[in-house]
Amino acid sequence: MQDPTLPFQYKSHDSLRLGLPSLKEDAAVKHPVEIIQLESRQRAQAAQGQMLRDLYGIAAPAKAQIESQILGRFTRLPGAGPSSMLGLESLTGELDEFKYESYLGLPEASTLPPVDLHSQMELKHGLAAAGKDAMARGLF
Repeated sequence: MQDPTLPFQYKSHDSLRLGLPSLKEDAAVKHPVEIIQLESRQRAQAAQGQMLRDLYGIAAPAKAQIESQILGRFTRLPGAGPSSMLGLESLTGELDEFKYESYLGLPEASTLPPVDLHSQMELKHGLAAAGKDAMARGLF
């Protein structure tokens, strides 16, 4: 199950760029159907790995796991929209599934303003705070 305690906020939050910080979404209890879906997906992956191990040996599930790790790393730049993860979805078979993410939460229906690419990349690489100090010292 999910831990009901609040997560620890380990990074400073830029309220001017990202809005007020809120940990409520991280601490919210998941819906029971979502928990059932996640557990069934994990059981199916474990059964698939065991079947591959029984049929083809230990190398087949190891290769599939390495391929899924490689395909799971590909992401778009921040602000360019969510990554589709098409390769990973085709590898796992999720490409054929129609889930609620397929029609809810589309960027066209969003009321939020678009994200600034430069500020998101600064935050991702930890340059936002360093850039302010360097500009104050006249290094940039």
